Amino acid sequence: MLGIPVLLAIILVLVTSSFLLILQRNTGRLIPNAKTANKNREPTFVIAGPSYSGKTCLYNLLTMDKLRNTVMSQEPSVTHSFKLPGSPAVRLMEFPGHLKLRGKLLTELKNSTNIKGLIYVIDSTVDPKELTKTAEFLFQIIQLTEREKNGVDILLACNKSDSFAARQPLKIKSVLETEIEKIIQRKRNSLDTVSGSLNRTNEGEDKEESEWDNMELFESANGFRFEVLEGNVDAFEGSVSKRNIGKWDCWIRERAVN
Repeated sequence: MLGIPVLLAIILVLVTSSFLLILQRNTGRLIPNAKTANKNREPTFVIAGPSYSGKTCLYNLLTMDKLRNTVMSQEPSVTHSFKLPGSPAVRLMEFPGHLKLRGKLLTELKNSTNIKGLIYVIDSTVDPKELTKTAEFLFQIIQLTEREKNGVDILLACNKSDSFAARQPLKIKSVLETEIEKIIQRKRNSLDTVSGSLNRTNEGEDKEESEWDNMELFESANGFRFEVLEGNVDAFEGSVSKRNIGKWDCWIRERAVN
């Protein structure tokens, strides 16, 4: 026979469980877990892109109004009080573009819930035929930003536009769309192949689901187009070395005030 202390403990557990169930049903939300509590809600702009595209120089110009010679960075650069004239202060982050360091950017995108915009810096002098890796990195980013309710606006900041070898922003944007469509098709074919296998492990299935669950969001009858995304994607020319970033400033300012 159970003693009185044990019975009281059981009753307390049952009452507490019932209260939590009622609270959950009434609010329609689960009690926040540790992951939710750690989400960053600070208004944030992110600078990202391939290595040697001019990201760090742009960050220095925006935050210190200075042009400095830079080396490949190993850690993100962060300021919590970045402010353009006529706009509120926000957090500005610049991430290394090296393949081995991109995980820090992807983690930040997963953990931030108030990204105002992402500036994806591209070297506009790069031959369009060499933009495959640039497109792959951008697609990694889009797969995360499109998980947000309204997506995240992205600026394709086509740097070094003062060079005679620079390509027009619309041309670069079009090539990126074509390359991303190729990536989607390769991944889709790979998914179909894996799905046809009868020997997948449960762990493998979970990985597939997490990697491909939003793939259909990027598909359209005419191939991938940035227009199908929830977030807006704009492409503007500029030159950090010439301090010609007026269009980029306007783009940032418009989103900082909204």
